[in-house]
Amino acid sequence: MTAIKHALQRDIFTPNDERLLSIVNVCKAGKKKRNCFLCATVTTERPVQVNVVKVKKSDKGDFYKRQTAWALRDLAVVDAKDAVKENPEFDLHFDKVYKWVASSAVEKNTFISCIWKLNQRYLRKKIDFINVSSQLLEELPKVTEESVPSGENQSVAGGDEEAVDEYQELNAREEQDIEIMMEGCEYAISNAEAFAEKLSRELQVLDGANIQSIMASEKQVNILMKLLDEALKEVDQIEIKLSSYEEMLQSVKDQMDQISESNHLIHLSYTNNVKLLSEIEYLVNHMDLAKGHIKALQEGDLTSSRGIEACTNAADALLQCMNVALHPGHDMLHAVKQQQQRFSDLREQFARRLTSHLNSVFVQQVLFLIILYEIFNPKLLLKRITNLKFCDLNQQLNGLVRYVGRRKWHLRVQVCFSFNGRKVFPTFSSAEKSEF
Repeated sequence: MTAIKHALQRDIFTPNDERLLSIVNVCKAGKKKRNCFLCATVTTERPVQVNVVKVKKSDKGDFYKRQTAWALRDLAVVDAKDAVKENPEFDLHFDKVYKWVASSAVEKNTFISCIWKLNQRYLRKKIDFINVSSQLLEELPKVTEESVPSGENQSVAGGDEEAVDEYQELNAREEQDIEIMMEGCEYAISNAEAFAEKLSRELQVLDGANIQSIMASEKQVNILMKLLDEALKEVDQIEIKLSSYEEMLQSVKDQMDQISESNHLIHLSYTNNVKLLSEIEYLVNHMDLAKGHIKALQEGDLTSSRGIEACTNAADALLQCMNVALHPGHDMLHAVKQQQQRFSDLREQFARRLTSHLNSVFVQQVLFLIILYEIFNPKLLLKRITNLKFCDLNQQLNGLVRYVGRRKWHLRVQVCFSFNGRKVFPTFSSAEKSEF
């Protein structure tokens, strides 16, 4: 940047009697990056004019050309975007707002500080500096137009920000010290050259005393340097220990993360087990058929009242198990499918047993009624049927069969059954009737 600054001063500003004080490498915000330079300049002739000049590198060579210039008195606002964080963006409000992005935040802060100092010294104009750190806005001593040195070299001596700060007003303590020193010298006012020579000699004496004091304190300096070396070694050891502690803490942190993840997995597994147990308990409680019910359905006595009651209770329990409301996904379980198939098999088996028993009972009663109808007259049969109890029917039929077996009578019964309401047609021979 220093070489570019000297090149710009030599090729652009010196021919125009201007002095370059500050420079910043920028590009326009939000557009394709085409770098240029913003320069803060002052004229070497009075009255001093302060300008902000935009310089751009030529497309056809390595030389620079002056593109745009704004007078500092036309500047209204300087916006640094952020007073706390480092930000390379800033805005300059002239006739319109110009948005710039500096190559670094340091260059931007240096340029803004130079603008503020030029405004304080030459313009005394109210320029708003917003979002600018207070450290950049340092108060300058108030100077009058007459206090500004004249001449090309004096107006901007130094060629940079030091030219702005070349004049410094004495503070109250310095003025008091000078007055005391002048009172101690009779010719301080009448012979300024002699007074200056005296001050020079005294300064040389003080410099010599300082040098002797430094040389005398060389031993203390060596001791101090040794102490500093030992302190640096201690600092290195502390840094090594801190590094080891940091590694240990990182290891502990990793282990804690693993424990936390394990705890999360354990909690998730526990929650899943609780839900699974709840579903299993629901299935077991609603789809488990007692062994007694299964035995009653498979082997229950359908001829006794106790057996019929047991079969009825077992059939109700089987119906409840088959009609249980399954949760979504239960029907996909293999155990549930097996249990449902087992219930279906029990239902079919019991249905076959019950059907066989009822058919046997109905056939026996029909045979008994047919025999009575053939032997006795209809009136007697009607009377017998009226007085007949269902519980005695089976016993009477069994006795009749035994009696017929003892006498070796052979009955030929032809019975035709149908389920569409057809009648029963029994036939007996006359010899069988009379013999009976």
